[in-house]
Amino acid sequence: MKESSDLSYCNTKYPIILVSGLGFHDQNRIMNYWGNIPESLKLKGCDVYTANQEAFISIPDNSIKLKFRILDIMEKTKKDKVNLIGHSKGGLESRYVVSKLGMENHISSITTLGTPHQGTHLADIILGKLPLPKFATARLVNLYAMLIGDKRPDSLRAVVQVTTDAMKQFNDEVHDSSKVYYQSYASHVNKEYPNMLWKTMAYIIREYEGRNDGMVGIESCKWGNYRGLIQSETASSVSHADMVGLTQFFGNTKFNAHQFFADLIHDLKERKH
Repeated sequence: MKESSDLSYCNTKYPIILVSGLGFHDQNRIMNYWGNIPESLKLKGCDVYTANQEAFISIPDNSIKLKFRILDIMEKTKKDKVNLIGHSKGGLESRYVVSKLGMENHISSITTLGTPHQGTHLADIILGKLPLPKFATARLVNLYAMLIGDKRPDSLRAVVQVTTDAMKQFNDEVHDSSKVYYQSYASHVNKEYPNMLWKTMAYIIREYEGRNDGMVGIESCKWGNYRGLIQSETASSVSHADMVGLTQFFGNTKFNAHQFFADLIHDLKERKH
């Protein structure tokens, strides 16, 4: 294998689109979802784009935005397919765009990172067990979403859709395509993790879904070809945010998300995607 500094290390057959999840925009300059990961990938030969998703809208609505983004990128690059890499809820929207929006002939692969394919009990707890005024809280979150760029946020619906019950229905209705290669990764927060907040979140939901990344259980992350845990020699414990480089949220700064993405995309290159 060539070193990841090689200028052709990440030049896949088809363009890469990074699909973000809940909480932040990939176009927000103050808190960019992907940081400088796209720039570092371009230096390794990757033709990479972000999906321009909104932070707090429903899976179907974001999937429509994703479809038109894919079509725009295909026209720009003169390629007939793309590879989607979806983090968290972004992985669900990647599946939806194939199954429900007629894009199976234009998606070569879908890679999901920390995606709650079976739902997350954290959403169950927030909606069912915490003593929060749900609609008032949702209005505050929607205000934040508009401040960072969402046009018509619907945070309550966005969270409801990743509950365990909602994902059972989602999986009954959103079917995989035999024309698309599906693979998935998970991570976990263990007792060695360097921040107490993430360890506490992981402890709370461990009762319901075992080992988890602080938001999503490992078993829920598995879809298609499960590739294993995201970790490195310097970071055996990686949170839901760390895996995409969002280590400013009390994260594990010893994890190199840039190298992880480079190796992931190099593997897609080797698989002819």
